[in-house]
This record gives sequence, structure tokens and C-alpha cells, in this order.
Amino acid sequence: MPITLEQIYNGAETEISMAVPDYDSQGLLHRVPKTFRIRIPKGAADGQRLRLAGKGGQGMNGGAPGDLFVVMKLQPHKHFQVNGNDLTLEVPLAPWEAVLGASVEIPTLGGPVALTIPPGTVAGRKMRLSKRGLPGSGNVQGDLYAVITIEVPTSVSEREKTLYTELAAASSGFEPRRQRFAGGQS
Repeated sequence: MPITLEQIYNGAETEISMAVPDYDSQGLLHRVPKTFRIRIPKGAADGQRLRLAGKGGQGMNGGAPGDLFVVMKLQPHKHFQVNGNDLTLEVPLAPWEAVLGASVEIPTLGGPVALTIPPGTVAGRKMRLSKRGLPGSGNVQGDLYAVITIEVPTSVSEREKTLYTELAAASSGFEPRRQRFAGGQS
């Protein structure tokens, strides 16, 4: 049964339809379509089995119906990657936001929050938002990790080109390749 991160985060009820085995009056096995209402518990896990007592196929020779087991399968999410109860989110920044710092709004499963970007933030930096991940068993709550990426404009105006040229001239002491590759081969 496919489930979403939102269903795991909040808990949910849903209906599923499936063909279940059933015996007719002559004792022949057939598959009969049935619809079931299922409660997805808050903090459910990918691969977890839910037991629906007495909802399986009819027992042989008039026996009681068996249990139906449904396996939950987590669907990919457009924003978040899952690692246990923790979530990872890529957060794109403009170059000036990374250099100057900013407050940016990011999505969480509980709703949008403001993330404070300190000045001088580099691509790849991981920022932890405590207890913004998935709920687990007991009172465990995972974390959300915001991983910074820096997006560069693909087209710029003449004014922006001029400003970038001025910035390059004013930043003559900043040479990241020389700093990174200094010291020769190893």
C-alpha cells in the first residue's frame, strides 16, 4: 500500500481496494474485490505491516476469516529524502544570500519555517532543524537537515554583468583555487 511522508507525519485514514481470496458455496477459491478503511499510525515506517484482523479470506469448511496484512510502501517525495526518522532537504540560495546571510522560508512537513542563513555560508553546509523530521516510536522525533546549494543565474542583465565585474575587481584577494590547490601534488 503506497503511503506518503505527510501520512506518516500526521497519521491518516485511507481506503484501499484489493482482490482477496474467498471460497464460493462449492468450495472453489475466487478473488473477490473488497474495499478496506485503513488507519495509518503516526510514525509508521516504510515496509511496516498493518494487520486487519478478520478481513482476510474465508476459512475452509466454514472456518473464520483470516487476517489481512497490508505492507506500507513509502512513496518518493518531491522535496525530502528519508534516512530513518531524519529528513534531508536541499535549500538553494542565491550567491548574495550565501555571502551576506539571509532569512529564507523552507518547507517542512509541519508547515513552512524561516531558516537563518549566516553570512559566509558555503555550498554543502548541513543545517540541523531539531525535531522537524518524522515521528518514530515512543516520543522520538527525527530532525530535518537543510543542505545548502548555491544557484548561479544563467542569464544576467548588462547592469548585473557590470556589478559582477566590479565585484571581481574588488575581490582580488579571494582566489579559491589557489587556496585549495596550493602546496603542489600529493
